Amino acid sequence: MRQIMYPSFSARPAWAEINLDHIAHNLRQFRQQIGPATKIMAVVKADGYGHGAVKVAETAMRSGASSLAVAFVEEAIALRRAGLDAPILLFGYTDPAQFPILVHYKLTPTVFGFDTALEYSEFAVDHDTVLPLHLKIDTGMGRIGLLPDEAVEVIVRISRLPGLKIEGIYTHLAAAEENDLTYTREQLMLFNRIIDSCTYKGVTFPLVHAANSAAAINHPSARYNLVRLGIAMYGCYPAPNLQGKGIDLIPALTFKSKVVLVKEVPVGSAISYGCTFRTTKDTLVATVPVGYADGFSRLLSNKGHVLIRGCRAPVIGIVCMDQLMIDVSHIPGVRLNDEVVIYGRQSGGHVSIEEAADQVGTINYELLCALDKRIPRYYFEEGKFSSVCDIIKDRIISINS
Repeated sequence: MRQIMYPSFSARPAWAEINLDHIAHNLRQFRQQIGPATKIMAVVKADGYGHGAVKVAETAMRSGASSLAVAFVEEAIALRRAGLDAPILLFGYTDPAQFPILVHYKLTPTVFGFDTALEYSEFAVDHDTVLPLHLKIDTGMGRIGLLPDEAVEVIVRISRLPGLKIEGIYTHLAAAEENDLTYTREQLMLFNRIIDSCTYKGVTFPLVHAANSAAAINHPSARYNLVRLGIAMYGCYPAPNLQGKGIDLIPALTFKSKVVLVKEVPVGSAISYGCTFRTTKDTLVATVPVGYADGFSRLLSNKGHVLIRGCRAPVIGIVCMDQLMIDVSHIPGVRLNDEVVIYGRQSGGHVSIEEAADQVGTINYELLCALDKRIPRYYFEEGKFSSVCDIIKDRIISINS
C-alpha cells in the first residue's frame, strides 16, 4: 500500500491498516475450494482477531459468508448495535439467565449439557418463544462439549424439550493443522458415529460443522455443510505447512508507526530499561512510539525487527510500554516522521507476524489479538481509504463523514 495522508482523527503516530479487499479475497478463495453448497461462518470474536469485528463482519457477509460467530454475548451485542442482522452463534458458555438478551438480539447459544438446555426450555415456554441452539460435542479437544459416551442420550432428551430448536451440531478439531491426520480422523469418526446414532433415533441437524480454518484447508471430509473461518479469513495460515494447498491467502493487517526521534549515541551507550543493550560503536538510534501496551511483545526485546525505507532494523534494548528503539545506522537518510512497518511489507521488505510469533514462542493468532484498541484501525475498500475506527468516540467514522 502506498503511504497515505490520513485525516487527523488521531494525533498518535501508530496505526493499523486493514485491507477489507484482502478479507473478501480470502473468503472467495475458500468459496472456490469448498464449492457453493457448503456455508461459511465468519468468526469475528476477539474484535475480529484484532481487525475490528464490525467492519470484518460487514465485509464477510458481502463476500459469501452466511453467518457470524463470536465467543460471548457482549461481542454479539456490539455487532447487532452496529446494524448486522446475520445469524450469530455464541461459541462459549452462555448462562441461561441471559435468555432475554438472546431473544432480544436474536442470538444462538451453544449448549453442551442437559441442565442448561432445560433452563432454556423453561424460559422459552414461559416467554412463548422458540430458542435456536447448536449442540457442541467434545470429540477430543478436552474443552467444552458433550462427551461421546453421553452425547446421543443427552441430545435425544434435549430434542424433546419444548421451546427449543436444534439448528446445528458441531465439534472442534484439535490437530487439524498437523501433517499426521490420525487424531483428526479419530475425532471425525466419533463425530460421525454420534450424528448417525442421532439420525437413527430421529434427531437430525440442519447444520453440521467441524472444520476450522485448518480443517477447511486440510480435511475436505470435515467440511460437512458449513465451515468456520477464523484466522484464514484474515489472511494468515493456521500453520506454515498449510501454504500451497490450494488456498492463496493475503494478510489483511499491516501495523505501522513513525519515527519520533533520531539520535546518534556513542559507543558503550546503554539503551532502555535494565541496560540489556550497549552499543559497540557509534550508533544511530530511532525511537518508535509503539510498545507492549500496544501489542508489540516485550519478548521481542533485542530480537525483533521492523522496516524503515524497506530495510530491516533491529529492535535494541527492552521494549517499553509505549515505545521501542531500533538501530538504523545501516539505513541511509532516516529522519523524523519516516514510516515504520511493525508487521507487513514496505518497498520490497517484509516482516511477517509469523516471524514475530516464532521469535516469542507463540502463534500469529495471539499477536493479532494482542493489538490494543488504542491503535486506530484505518480501513481500505476497493483500493481506497474508507474509514477509521476511533476508540475515543467508540465508533467507526467514514472518510466521507
